[in-house]
Parts: sequence; structure tokens; C-alpha cells
Amino acid sequence: MKSWAVPAAIIVAVEYLFALLIGARVGFHYRIPFVAYAIIGTTIAAAGVVVFILGRLIRYAAGRERRPARRLMAELPKCLPFLAGTLLVSLEIGVLTWTKIMLPIAVPFWADPFLADFDHGIFHAEPWRIAHDLFGWADPLVDRAYITWAPIKFGTLIVVLAMPESAVKARALVAYFAMMAMATMGQYLLSSGGPVFYAQLGFGDRFASLPIEQWVESTTQYLWRNYERAGGDIGGGISAMPSLHVAVALWVALVTRSYWPRLAVAGFFYFALIVVGSVLLGWHYAVDGIVGVAITLVAWRVAAVPTRERATEPGSLPLDAIPTSTPKN
Repeated sequence: MKSWAVPAAIIVAVEYLFALLIGARVGFHYRIPFVAYAIIGTTIAAAGVVVFILGRLIRYAAGRERRPARRLMAELPKCLPFLAGTLLVSLEIGVLTWTKIMLPIAVPFWADPFLADFDHGIFHAEPWRIAHDLFGWADPLVDRAYITWAPIKFGTLIVVLAMPESAVKARALVAYFAMMAMATMGQYLLSSGGPVFYAQLGFGDRFASLPIEQWVESTTQYLWRNYERAGGDIGGGISAMPSLHVAVALWVALVTRSYWPRLAVAGFFYFALIVVGSVLLGWHYAVDGIVGVAITLVAWRVAAVPTRERATEPGSLPLDAIPTSTPKN
């Protein structure tokens, strides 16, 4: 566990230091759902331990274990990595929400026109129009698929945390926390709300003809109400650059390729779906996704450094094999 828990804890600590510095500058006049995140994290951690115990008891019964209680007590420490990881994920989501709520207070949204112009300079058109010409027929389907992002993200994290300790697990988790930290702090460089909030933020009607799908409409209303109240809702906070949706989707694809190579195509198809959906639905500028991809690739590469020692232990695969296969411990 030390191959990923210590770097992950340091990364989260740096995020909190960053958030505290921002908070000290703008004043702590907002609400953060830390308690809700703590309850959710504790519930998931407890459920994981219960599943572990039930699984072990079933195994003991099948194997006619003579001293199940003693053996269970000896094996319970195996739950510690899962508990530690769940705690760190909860803390990270808390600080992400905190920094997103503070973003428009510390650095009022200003970069939307710049990012929209940058997109137009690259594609010589509005990227959402190109996406709509190609995939507009699938707007409702993409809208529904896009909301699976959070369940798939957290489901992947839970599965990885439940996996045996290995170089693959260490790299995946360190990469996750590094990616989240870069996105959390990087959003302050180009403070923006995204095409769906362009008019509401006072930048004009450039995206007035952007079709708004059902889930986009309900989610934007939720986020805008939270924005007006300065926080307090789970998942609150508006920020477009960089695209965390795209960054995390790529991380999920890389994890899928690492653990289950045969499912790699499905993982990267989902990543492509999120990339297209982020522009098609108006959540992000195309450049947001490009930066999100860069962040994840950098995090994935950087994550190899603190796990190098673990990856070269007997029974572990070298780092260059991590992306495509699972080590046997």
C-alpha cells in the first residue's frame, strides 16, 4: 500500500494547502458539503468491509475452516488499503468541490470568449456545430450516456481499491490523484464556465443555437442554483477548463487496458464518447478536452516514478508492461 498511499496522501495534502491559501484570500463565505462526502465515503468503506467479511466467511464455510473467527481477524488488515483509499478519495472530492466553489470568487470567469475563439481558430468553425453535423442524430443517446460518467468513475475506483496490491494498482491510483490535483489547481489558470453557461455568465449569445438536451438542462439548472448560493450541494461548482470529464474518461480507459486488456476497446470507446459528448452537449470547449487528455497522460507517466520500486520487486512486471497486463503477486 505504501507505494501509492503515501504519494496519494501527499498530493491530497497539497490540494488542501492550495485550497486554504485561496480561502484565506477570498474569505470563507461559502458552503462545502464535506459532511455529505464523509458520510458517502464512510458508507462505501463500511460496505466494502462487509462484502470482504461475507466473502471470507463463505470461503471458510466451503473449505470447512475450523477456526473461522481467528482466521478472519488475521485477514482483516487486508481491508486497510481499501479503507485508506476510500478516505483519500472522499477527501479529494471534498477539496475539488471546495476549489470549484471558490473559483468564481477568487478568479471571476473570464476565459470563455478566449477559449471559444481558440476553438474557432483550430477548427475554423464552432466545434459543437461540427460534432452536431456528425453525431446530432445521437444527441439524446449521448446525453443519457454522459450522465454515466460519475458512476463509472467511482465504480472503477472502487474496483481498483479492492484489487490486490500490485504495480498496476499503485500506478492507477497515483495517476488518479495526480490527475485530479492538476485539474483542481489548473482550473484557476483559465477560469471558465463552458458553452452552456456562456450567456448566463454575460458573454453574449454566441451559443444561443446550441441544442440543450434534457439531462444537460436539468444539470445546468442544478449547478447554477448552487452557484448562486455559493455552494452547499454535492457535485456543485462550475468549471470548464480543463475538462475533468475527458481526463477521467481517459484514466478509466487506461485502467481498463491495464487490468482487462480484452476490454480495452470498450474503455477507449467510452473515452471517445465522453470526448464527443463534452463538445456536442455544450459542456466544454474542444480545447478543454485536449488539455484534459494531456493532464491524464502526464499523470499516468509521472505515476510510474513512485511505483518504480514496487514494479521491480520479484513477482511484479516492469513498468513498461503495466499498461497492458496485470502482475501476479
